[in-house]
Amino acid sequence: MSIRLVSIRLAALGAVFALLLVGRPVFAQDGPFPQLDGHRFSPTRVVPLPSTNSYIVSNLGMAQAFSLTTPHFVIEGDTIPGLQGDLLFASLDLEYQQKIVDWFAFRVGYRVDARLGTDLESLLSRGVNTVTGFEIGWIAQVLESKRDMLSLDFRVSNKSFSAVDIGGFVQDVIDGIDASIVRKNNAVRVAGGLRYAHTFSNLFGIVANGELGVGESIYRTDDDEVFFRLGGQFDFDLAAWRNIPLNVAFGFQTDSYPEASEEVDGSLNTTYLRVSYIARDDFTIGLTFNGSTIPVRDEGDDLKYGGVEFDLRYWF
Repeated sequence: MSIRLVSIRLAALGAVFALLLVGRPVFAQDGPFPQLDGHRFSPTRVVPLPSTNSYIVSNLGMAQAFSLTTPHFVIEGDTIPGLQGDLLFASLDLEYQQKIVDWFAFRVGYRVDARLGTDLESLLSRGVNTVTGFEIGWIAQVLESKRDMLSLDFRVSNKSFSAVDIGGFVQDVIDGIDASIVRKNNAVRVAGGLRYAHTFSNLFGIVANGELGVGESIYRTDDDEVFFRLGGQFDFDLAAWRNIPLNVAFGFQTDSYPEASEEVDGSLNTTYLRVSYIARDDFTIGLTFNGSTIPVRDEGDDLKYGGVEFDLRYWF
């Protein structure tokens, strides 16, 4: 049975399950904003919270890799060295989560990722990559105490990958194989895992998540693969310290199935610093500064880039 058919059936089953979730005793949270024992957590896209509260969020990101050496070409046994160039990454993420009951929520999201060279060398060798697609998910809270919250998360995604690869086209022509400048591919995957949050005091808390799944590879020659995500965040609510309406968070994530490019050949490792402005209990403005490293096929050095994300999130 194909992954697409499995994901469609699981999505339908989850939707039916959501409609049946009424009447169960639930855990309650005070107000729309996620908090435990007076500590307000900073919501991030990288390491998501276990909260089932309803929200809508928009996230705009941009990053750049500098002085990247482009891949070399081999013509009749002679190696032509690569040139240096820069790469630009951009992303747009929209997500909506709706609480069904206090312990269960449904969400849907749409994301666009783009990567392109910023000069002639990197544009010719790296081309233009785009990844677009929808994701639906469910989150069920299984534990909530005064200072702890644990939730189960399940999601299904369908992403469309497109690449304008001039360098790959030239190399295919040189190798005498079928060549195409534009390539398209779809990747469907299903995943599930745990989300956890704990507060030590009004000032300090932690967030962690782990996920395991299976899905199609966006690389044209690879088979379906198992992937994982692991992440953690240290969270500081400065309102508990000096009545400053800010939250500062430090976090990391490792992702064995990144979606930004078909050239990826390993886990994407990301560290970030996030600053959230929380002047109200139903609205946050956030800036996330991140740095990432990722192995690239046929290259000795990892791709390294840094960027910033800006998000607006409304809780209700």
